[in-house]
Formats: sequence, C-alpha cells, structure tokens
Amino acid sequence: MLPTWCFDLLLQAAPVPPAGGGAADGAPADGMPPPDFWSIARSMLPMLIIMMGIFWILVWRPESRKRREREQMVKNLKKGDTVVTMGGIIGRVWKADGPEIVVIVDKDKEVKIRFSRSAVAEVLKVDSSAQPAQNGASEPTESAKS
Repeated sequence: MLPTWCFDLLLQAAPVPPAGGGAADGAPADGMPPPDFWSIARSMLPMLIIMMGIFWILVWRPESRKRREREQMVKNLKKGDTVVTMGGIIGRVWKADGPEIVVIVDKDKEVKIRFSRSAVAEVLKVDSSAQPAQNGASEPTESAKS
C-alpha cells in the first residue's frame, strides 16, 4: 500500500475540472476553441515528412539497390559460371540463352537441369589459387616420389 502522502501529492498535481464541466456549448473552460483538423494536420506534417524520409533512407533505398544488383547478376550469367539456385542446387552454367539457363550438376554423368534465370540465388566466385598450374609443371604424385 502507498502511504497517504503519495495520494495527497497526486491529487495536488491533477487539476480538478469545475463542477459544471465548462461552457455549455462544448468549448473548454479556458475559453479556447477546440483545435480543428487542419491545425492538427499542419502541426503533424513536419513529423510525418521526417518519418517518411527516415523510412526511405533505411528501407526503400537499400532494397532498391539489392534488387538492382540481383537483376544485374542474373542478366550477366554466362557459360562456365558456378551458381547456386534458390533450391540449393550447385552447378556450372552450360548454356545461358534467353530466360532459361541449363546447369550441369554432375560433370561425370552429364546431368543437366534447366532453370529459369530468376531461380539463381547467387554466382559463386572461383578461387584462382585452387586451380592447377597452367604451365604444365604439376606437383609430383606419391608414386613418382618413391
């Protein structure tokens, strides 16, 4: 329970309206007319503009940039690119003509799957250090060392 002095303090802080409820026509007791719609709208308009600006900077602009980058990636698909589809299938582009691409998923068995370009989630970068040397000198095998 709160002590009684807390209640006294709260009652002193809150003004008590007059018993009659103010003027009979619905105007506040202090004689000021109630605010109309346009005065409220004009006072809120700067805050709404600021909020829309922040929303545009934080949400719409980055989303637009991501969409543009994805469209560019899908447009620039070419033969030999390693791609990951939306379904998680990883393969190498064998043919990229028109709205469809053909992806080889198993090189030994020549397994090819046809996809829409929009099904590509990302293009994987090929690491150049993982490929064998092109000058013909390769690492000796275990049988050649002994």
